[in-house]
Amino acid sequence: MRTKPGICQRKKRFASEEEALRVAEKAPFPLRPYRCELCGHIHLTGRTKGMKLPAFEIARRRAAKAVRRENAEA
Repeated sequence: MRTKPGICQRKKRFASEEEALRVAEKAPFPLRPYRCELCGHIHLTGRTKGMKLPAFEIARRRAAKAVRRENAEA
């Protein structure tokens, strides 16, 4: 899906993927960085279905799954 100009203008721009990942890691919901075709900067998106997730998000999901499994067994 392509970013529309109006959306690009409203989104925060990051100079590097590392900077965007630091912000995404602090968010209470899944985010992943992507390079915008319009401005060339890095933005964050909540669209993660079928996409490669950052390592911290994979670890977060595994931990949540383990907690759910423990609660189901109890």
